[in-house]
Amino acid sequence: MTAAGIFLTHRESPRIRRHFDRLVAQSGDLVSWRFVFSHDALPRPEASFGYDDPAEVMPARYRAMQQHGGVQGGYLDTLLVPVLRGLAADQGADQLWVFEYDVDLAGHWSDLFGRFADNDADLLSTTLMYRHEQPRWPWWRSAGAPSGVPEERWVRSLNPMMRLSRALLDAYAAAGADPAWRGHYEFVVPTVAREAGLRVEDFGGEGSFVPAGRERSVYVGKSPAGRPKDLTFGFRPVRDHYFHEDPSAFQQPGKLYHPVKPDVPAWTRETMNVRS
Repeated sequence: MTAAGIFLTHRESPRIRRHFDRLVAQSGDLVSWRFVFSHDALPRPEASFGYDDPAEVMPARYRAMQQHGGVQGGYLDTLLVPVLRGLAADQGADQLWVFEYDVDLAGHWSDLFGRFADNDADLLSTTLMYRHEQPRWPWWRSAGAPSGVPEERWVRSLNPMMRLSRALLDAYAAAGADPAWRGHYEFVVPTVAREAGLRVEDFGGEGSFVPAGRERSVYVGKSPAGRPKDLTFGFRPVRDHYFHEDPSAFQQPGKLYHPVKPDVPAWTRETMNVRS
């Protein structure tokens, strides 16, 4: 299987570029990466390859994004799906990775990508849980699905790093035409994948979507039991140095970390979709 991915950032700096360079160098032939710069709150980033107009790929989701004021806070799918489809066509790739600039690994990237190179899941992501496993997730309040998708089948995720198949991209674009799918894309992506009969897996945290033997093997995040004290991958806390800058700050070897924001303020509900 051929893999390609986007390194997505809304800031450019020498530190972020060095982080990208490390990712590329350590990925080797496992993943072909492209730097993608989102310069404003709309889903039309700068990329070295072409992609279809986001307003035409998923018109209902695009209109919802406009009403929301931009992609941040739940509508990043309106950027990701068109861009990843363009990347798949450009690279002839079967597996499409999303890597946001504030994800890091306390180790060598080839170890992680090599581990999943032969995995054929349609969605690999983090913090995948059914609604009953984390009923207090705040984004359930805005979630909505077609009438044939009951709430007990709703799934949440955390997607600053994920991998999607071409089949999922096609299924998601089709689902995105239905305005009944509402709310945060970290609900819509895994729930659409599951409802389409596609294979959904957690990289290796805790919960129903973690295959046996992979529990807490890739990251430590929220789980049905709550928020662990040794969490490495979540919404907070924010770290301000990348692993290659200060390895001593990453206390759990081999684990994914998020968020890492070097000289970048963490967004809040008040500042989301604002570019300074």
